[in-house]
Amino acid sequence: MRRSSVLQSKVVVAYTKFLRGPIEDSAFYAELFTLEVDRGHLQAELNALPTEVFLGSLKPSFNALVRACLQHASAAAPSNDAKRHALETLSILTRCFFAKTPTGFEVMEVFAGGVNQSDAVFTNFTALINESLANEDIPVDIRHQVLQLALIFMCGVGQLSPGAYFLRRDLYPSIVSFIKAPETEIYTFEAILLLAVLANFHKSKQNPYLQRISESEDKDLMRKICWASNFALDAVVKAYQEIVDDDVQTLASTFGSMISMLRPDRALTPVDPPKELFKSQPIEACVVLLPVFEFLRTNLTFPLALISPPEEGAKSSAVSSPWSTILSLSSYLLTHASSTSSPRAIVYANLCLNTLFTLVRNDGVLFSFSQPSDERIRLCRQRLPVLPAPAARRPPLCALLDCCVLWLRHNLHKKLEVQSYTTCIWICYRVVWFLNKAHIRLEYTWQELWSALIGLLAFLSSKLDSLTTTGGVEQLARATILLLDLCLAKCETLLPTPQTIHQFVYELVRSSSVLEAQLSLLKALALPQAAERRTSWTDEQPAEMLLARLLGTTEFYQKKVAESRSQSAKGAMRVVAAEIDRDGLQGMRDFRETEPPGEVAEVTFSRFACSDVLSLMP
Repeated sequence: MRRSSVLQSKVVVAYTKFLRGPIEDSAFYAELFTLEVDRGHLQAELNALPTEVFLGSLKPSFNALVRACLQHASAAAPSNDAKRHALETLSILTRCFFAKTPTGFEVMEVFAGGVNQSDAVFTNFTALINESLANEDIPVDIRHQVLQLALIFMCGVGQLSPGAYFLRRDLYPSIVSFIKAPETEIYTFEAILLLAVLANFHKSKQNPYLQRISESEDKDLMRKICWASNFALDAVVKAYQEIVDDDVQTLASTFGSMISMLRPDRALTPVDPPKELFKSQPIEACVVLLPVFEFLRTNLTFPLALISPPEEGAKSSAVSSPWSTILSLSSYLLTHASSTSSPRAIVYANLCLNTLFTLVRNDGVLFSFSQPSDERIRLCRQRLPVLPAPAARRPPLCALLDCCVLWLRHNLHKKLEVQSYTTCIWICYRVVWFLNKAHIRLEYTWQELWSALIGLLAFLSSKLDSLTTTGGVEQLARATILLLDLCLAKCETLLPTPQTIHQFVYELVRSSSVLEAQLSLLKALALPQAAERRTSWTDEQPAEMLLARLLGTTEFYQKKVAESRSQSAKGAMRVVAAEIDRDGLQGMRDFRETEPPGEVAEVTFSRFACSDVLSLMP
């Protein structure tokens, strides 16, 4: 205890001397790295320093400290203790300085002494990371420290110019080696985060990590990514469930709840849990969705690796398959996204929707998802109205559509996330288009989707004047109309039973006023510059033409219902059913199919990703 106290005093004295600097004596730093780092004291001192001091009187000291850290942490340095202390010291300095939001020029001044010296210093820095990660002779804990230092630097530097040094040296092989090595695979979670952060630095054809990710055929690497991300995302799902246990109730517990509801001291109407409960969700581990998205978006092999059965003995009974966990997580993210008014939650929801979109672009994934599965996918039931209880062994594609319904249903606000809604419509369109092409009739609660789509159109037409958006409402309305047109045209080959066809057509007839309101909406949005903004996907067939066809069909059945003088919904449904059964669906003979969009948009996620990664670092 006495020895520890003496060491603590010596390192504090050394820090004090350093901060009174300037000190450029290499012997001082060699002595400093023999001492255990006092993290709390050093962080407090550095955080208290204004940026002007870093760039002024103490700049020579910090330049010398960085050079000494790199020297003593290098793979060739003989002392492992000195390596540990140097790496920890440099990590603390990096984190504290970047917290002051410096410019790229200021980073080069503090770390290297200026632009002229930055090449040498940052070349040594990236060499240290590259050589250490793959060097099996270096102790595992030191290699882990190096990985964390790289994450702290890249997440701190953001998109500033010094990050470009990490593009000059391709770290991909050493990171992959680190992931696949048995002794370091436990740190795969952090290693794939580093890959994602590097791939998101100045995204362009010149980014070597994007190219490496797209070209990889390393199935062992992909299995490791699926394994690590699955455990992390499962923890994110459990964090939601720990707030409110929303598991589907058993028959016994449901009966017990019904009895308790009869008591006069119990509320008769269920209510949503307070939104404040979810304001800190999702937890930071959700950031692992970013590398999963990057591999799904650009790599042709990874989607199939994600849905492949695990190798013998590789799957834990405590965790679902990766694709199942992603669908479950999606339901929670998309249910709560905008309820907490958190920009971070919205960005995660957008990332999630784009991840789902990358999945449905792949016909192999869609075919697999359209087959019945024993895998249980736990979907969010924390906000009203809840989804119907899922049937046993239903295809995962049903869960994916449920996730879309949850987004469409629970995020209609005046500050509308238009692009995310459009992505959601694209997902649904791609699913329906595939089911029709593959001649698959999906047993699904289609009424939930019809209600959600009509609800979106009703919201757009009634709230247009008060919506706060960055544009794109016209494209969203057109995409939704195109989706409904496809569903109606193909309903006889898409929907599983005649009854579901009758229900869909009746839903459109019942909502004809909402469809009619879209004519006014499209007219109001048809500004002179709108034609330039439209994408070729929604412009192949004018929305007005599609809407006219939808309205022609609904008007036909409305007229038949009126002629029958039916006084009830059941009676109207019988009239619609009789007409369809006798003569087939009216008004869709001139249907011309439009293929779905193929490209997934870039996701701007760096700021939130970096913040969450930093929160996971020591």
